[in-house]
Amino acid sequence: MNTQEFRYLIKNAKYQTKYEPIINSKNESIYAYEALSKFEIDQEIISTEEIFRKLHHNNLLFFELERRNKELQIECFDEDKKLFLNFDADIVNTIEQKEYWEDFLKPHKENIVVEITENGSDDEKSTKIIHQFSQWLKNKNIDSALDDFGQDGSMFSFFLMSRSKYIKIDKSFLAQIRENKNYTFYLEGLLKTIKMNNQKSIIEGIETKEDYNLAVSLGCDYMQGYFFNDLVIIK
Repeated sequence: MNTQEFRYLIKNAKYQTKYEPIINSKNESIYAYEALSKFEIDQEIISTEEIFRKLHHNNLLFFELERRNKELQIECFDEDKKLFLNFDADIVNTIEQKEYWEDFLKPHKENIVVEITENGSDDEKSTKIIHQFSQWLKNKNIDSALDDFGQDGSMFSFFLMSRSKYIKIDKSFLAQIRENKNYTFYLEGLLKTIKMNNQKSIIEGIETKEDYNLAVSLGCDYMQGYFFNDLVIIK
């Protein structure tokens, strides 16, 4: 599929947003929602990961798609909660793109949290762009969340950790604990570090009652995962 064909499919795809709840572990209330994009092309659901892989080195098309996505995600959201929006740093790269996103985010600064993804972070250029984006958000006083912290043992997250208000702990931590309970102490130490840094922790991948009980017992701030699927909103 060439770029022109791909552009046509993306611009004409049926679009939905799945708003996934983020739960306050202290009182079980919904603290916020994360907006997740869903695309349907020729009756086939295409994951954002597949699309983003194709777009990662096509900055103009990527920006065009995400501008549409973010506008719709905010437009369709009518809950009185914070909204976490996923941002790939590659779409906040040029001066024009930074100006656009600053103007876009400014009216919503009190309610929006920009979730920084690490797509392409193994690429040296992308790594530099992510660092710049993280610092740009901090300079603009825009709250951010560092997504998938410690994914597959990655150390990259540590270089960005100090700039974000929220640290989203990757679901792989819970997966490891299911295999070996000793990893609980590793997660406990990470949660303490986040708290000492005056940041907020979000444990991702809560799938079972056991995951839920563990997260609460360790004193994390917030939780997210399939366990709370009955609270999901799709628009």
